[in-house]
Amino acid sequence: MTDEKERFLLDRRYSNMFENLEDSALADLATALEGDLRDGFARIIGLPEGAFEDTAQLGGLVRDGISKRRMAHDAGIILAEPCTQWSIEELGAASEDPTLEELNELLPRAIEKFGLTAVQLMVIQYSRSLKGFRQLVASDERFAAPQSDAASTVLVKDEAEQAAKREARKARKAAEQAKKAKQQNRR
Repeated sequence: MTDEKERFLLDRRYSNMFENLEDSALADLATALEGDLRDGFARIIGLPEGAFEDTAQLGGLVRDGISKRRMAHDAGIILAEPCTQWSIEELGAASEDPTLEELNELLPRAIEKFGLTAVQLMVIQYSRSLKGFRQLVASDERFAAPQSDAASTVLVKDEAEQAAKREARKARKAAEQAKKAKQQNRR
């Protein structure tokens, strides 16, 4: 799979994840960032000065920034970074390609320490590249790809309405052709 397609798929997963999160969860993830991570995150999503001081508004500002700047992928990686770094340290040498068993041992502690949302964001990041994470996504409902409401909506067309539109289009075309023929006869 190409890098562009990989990035697109991950971006969709992050976007779906953010669509399903409450503003308070976004604020919690953002306030868990420290130092350079916090500054970098604020910069890439365009948070105004002092945004971290008003946690009641922070979640909405984060959501708006991610949406307006189309930064779901980058924001997801940064918001999961504290959890990711801790997990890498805990896994040690196994962090290069952890098995499903190693992940199942690690994740309860990660969820306790960082919360389910941060762990879900971390899983998204590695779900396309590491076998253990792919197996986790396939086997654990908590980490399955969230479905967007827009993606699950089926367009239902009224056949009578569609037939009426087709007839109107035919009549309009016939009238245009008659007008064109009449103009050519005048020449």
